[in-house]
Amino acid sequence: MAQQKAFSSSQVFTILGLASLLFTVVLDYMLLPALSATLLEELQLSTEEFGWVASAYAISAGISAFLSSGYADRFPRKPFLVFFYSGFLIALVFCTQASSFEFLLGARLITGAFGGVIASICYAMVADTFSLEQRGRAMGWLQMAFATSLVLGLPLSMYLAAVFSWQSAYWLILGLGILALVLVLLGIPNPRVSDSIDLNPPWKHILGALQNNGYWQVFVANILIVGGDVTFTTFNAAYLANNLGLPDDQLPFIYGTIGITSLISAPLLGKLADSIGKFKVFLLGTMLTVLAVLVYTQFSEFSMSMIILLHILLFIGVNARMVSSVSLATAVPKENERGAFMALDSSIQQLAGGLAAVVAGLILFKSVEGEILYYPYLGLLIVAVMSASVFFVRNIERKIHFKSPKS
Repeated sequence: MAQQKAFSSSQVFTILGLASLLFTVVLDYMLLPALSATLLEELQLSTEEFGWVASAYAISAGISAFLSSGYADRFPRKPFLVFFYSGFLIALVFCTQASSFEFLLGARLITGAFGGVIASICYAMVADTFSLEQRGRAMGWLQMAFATSLVLGLPLSMYLAAVFSWQSAYWLILGLGILALVLVLLGIPNPRVSDSIDLNPPWKHILGALQNNGYWQVFVANILIVGGDVTFTTFNAAYLANNLGLPDDQLPFIYGTIGITSLISAPLLGKLADSIGKFKVFLLGTMLTVLAVLVYTQFSEFSMSMIILLHILLFIGVNARMVSSVSLATAVPKENERGAFMALDSSIQQLAGGLAAVVAGLILFKSVEGEILYYPYLGLLIVAVMSASVFFVRNIERKIHFKSPKS
């Protein structure tokens, strides 16, 4: 096994800055599904209305990412990132003031318009800064932002929502976001961008990327990956509370356990992906995730320990799929098309996530007693979607192996 190249100090600061920023973006994204039981009750939402609220961020983000993709390689990454993150923080203020379905829907649309572009910019910056041989580890460390948001951010946010109001959780994210913005401004250097900047009109840049057949292997794979994940997470908290009888004050414990699992597994899975191959890690992650989803959705009675175990297995699999698939995707585009590619990929993923949330809301129904109905059917759909993603990720790896190993 070849010795793995250590990160430089500038690479370490880049990971730290991007991870702190993504912590708040992920926390905002994860918070709404985690509050599903609370919002269904306090705002008197139907499952269909909540599905639209959950999808509003993703649909808005998808449109925004698509429109921004034509400009993604025409500006330095860091100013581009700061612009969208500043808009995201302003949008959080609207979330803190939401008191109705319509207001919350509008606030999430605005939040998605800015927040949905951020991850793609971060991934492009990682691809600019790290070689392909380092990228699995880099993505593994970046994935710790997701884990930390679950370990620390989400339990604290849900505690504040339970003790004060659900809006107070968004005030927490806003405060943390301001600190993250300061860290990004002071700690992250501007990554090098290709000298051959494309100065063609933005729409030509977008259409050129959309017409690249090789890119569509990645786009379709990520539609399936995100679709399966979002379909599961949108109503998971409501299912835990209303069907499995888990008290609201135990939900933070579940999400904290998930976060600890991700915190430990993400860097190890990234290192494993660099060592044995990214597709192998993706395949193992898919098998584990499918098994956990089948057990979780097809049976209706579990002990607390079994619920925790299934979520641990599920999110080890989710992390394995995410770290490996993103590492592969960043190797597909040319360097001077990387920003546009990542923005378009983010756009398509967000739209897929929005559609998945709507579909989940249409499949499921809330009974008069509050129970979520037809969850086993949703589980079978999730398994089918996750399984189909394996074929496309395998094709992506084969395509990369035919290319020279340029970063």
